[in-house]
Amino acid sequence: MPFILFKKTAIALYEWSRLLLLPAHWGVVRRDLFPLQSSQHPDTDHLQATIDWLCRAQDVADHGGVSAGYFCKRGWMHPYPETTGYIIPTFLCYAARQQDDLYLQRARRMGDWEIDIQLPTGAVRGGRGRIGDRPYPIVFNTGQVLLGWTALYRTSREERFLGAAVRASDWLLQVQDDDGKWSSHTYMDVPHAYHTRVAWPLLEVHALTGEGKYRTAARRHVEWALNQANPDGWFAHIELAPGEDPPTHTIAYTLRGLLEISAHLEELRQPILEIVLRASDHLLQALSDASPTGLPATFDATWRPTASGSCLTGNAQLAILWLELYRQQRDPRFANAAVSLLEGIKATQSLDARHPGIRGGIAGSTPIWGPYIPFAYPNWAAKFFADALMKKEAILP
Repeated sequence: MPFILFKKTAIALYEWSRLLLLPAHWGVVRRDLFPLQSSQHPDTDHLQATIDWLCRAQDVADHGGVSAGYFCKRGWMHPYPETTGYIIPTFLCYAARQQDDLYLQRARRMGDWEIDIQLPTGAVRGGRGRIGDRPYPIVFNTGQVLLGWTALYRTSREERFLGAAVRASDWLLQVQDDDGKWSSHTYMDVPHAYHTRVAWPLLEVHALTGEGKYRTAARRHVEWALNQANPDGWFAHIELAPGEDPPTHTIAYTLRGLLEISAHLEELRQPILEIVLRASDHLLQALSDASPTGLPATFDATWRPTASGSCLTGNAQLAILWLELYRQQRDPRFANAAVSLLEGIKATQSLDARHPGIRGGIAGSTPIWGPYIPFAYPNWAAKFFADALMKKEAILP
């Protein structure tokens, strides 16, 4: 026991010394002590810087996976299977935009790395540590990597990607509860409303294979998820851990999953759209009351903000959601809100920092010490910001 305590103390001292002693970290903290200044750079500059940061995150991880991000207390992290999986479509989209196969090759390396580490059951591993240390399967991670494999198959028609997706989908069906939820092999071993982002990729696999079992499983989950929603647009089980107030990150996961599903399940499109619009109305009101940096990081079940600071990942995700709602509904509130969120994120992104972990990255929170992934630049924040900028370019040219 004394040795374990000594080891934990030594690690903590090392992490805090990294945070406190590197001048690059102090620059970010100093910036966030004052009101943020609007970016004077166009979206294209911010998009390129974000993609460059994601390329560095892949290069430092080696083997094809993408580092979970740059954490000020620890440096660059190990590659993260979950988020590498859904970064693949981002690189495919950027490759098409730039007409540059370099990004296509990077996406293919990510997909091959995911196949190399896929568990024998077909599931995707959990955790952000060294892969050999993380042999357990996770439902959510499996769904996110499905999004990458199916996108790669559509682009390349290489059978290994579809084969991996089918094996993963079959495992998801094996561990699904009778009522459609997933409650085993999940974070904290509880069901989550944001598993709508697992049902969505199952429908992508159905679209590629024509196998009705994947559509059936996805629909069962959607029906379960809709039953978790109350008349005010709030979902039970939308938080990461029981008893916590959910961040906008998991709220946006849930709503985006539902909206994408509505394109596949026409019979459920109307009830899905109603609940997404109801929840969005509350978030739009919160945005109008918020600071220029974006939405409050967390909410309670009455849609009351419960944290200062803002979750930049959630802001980027909601910008994507609202740009799509604007495309469908032509309600200018959604376009205006999406642009407002993106301008807030741009104000936090450094385009000229010398430190490669900070330059072009998107922090977990603003201020940097905020409640969601503090003092860190997670790769999923950069991924969703890049997606949002490209979607804005397509919808609001």
